Amino acid sequence: MSEVLALEEVGVGPVRGLSLALSSGQTARLTIASHDAKSALFALLAGHRTPEAGRVRLFGEELYALPDDARVPLYRRAGFVPEQGGLISNLKAWENLLLPAAFHQGLNADAVEARVVALWREADPDGADLRETMGKLPDRLTAFERRMVALLRALLPQPDLLVYDFLSSGLDAGSAARLYALTQRFHGEKPGRASVYLCADDAASAKLPADVTLRLG
Repeated sequence: MSEVLALEEVGVGPVRGLSLALSSGQTARLTIASHDAKSALFALLAGHRTPEAGRVRLFGEELYALPDDARVPLYRRAGFVPEQGGLISNLKAWENLLLPAAFHQGLNADAVEARVVALWREADPDGADLRETMGKLPDRLTAFERRMVALLRALLPQPDLLVYDFLSSGLDAGSAARLYALTQRFHGEKPGRASVYLCADDAASAKLPADVTLRLG
């Protein structure tokens, strides 16, 4: 197995001395009590915040020793699902999905639509009309819809690493379970794919199977 993500005595915000090693095919579950610590760690992993101490390796490369342009190919192999969605506020849900897929992968609308319909129906088979949902601006989406759009945006490029930020936050148990089931199936679709879940201390997250488990204060 090859190394996908490694943190060595990392310090960022309230997080101190964090070490983690994740290999291809593995899943990590990090249970984090502090919202500030979770936000700092997610920002670090997503490339929005540099470590104050320690080292971060992504796909075997020491991430923050590289110039910005050299990090881009590494991040194209990773997908991130922010807790609040991270959607562009003045673009409809469909545009938030289509534009990145077209720009980064050259996918046309038909290809994106087929994938979105299949994944959405898997997670929410009895939900509201999907076409209506896709026509909403982010502030008109429910918490589940916003999380689903963010999740699909991350899954469409078929990344080698997925990082999920409090995926079940604010959702009922059934909705959370459906999202987790979708991510677990996606994890197994591609040999060597790795997943990192930053989790609150809740029942839904506790059921996630993981090769690496850590608990942060």
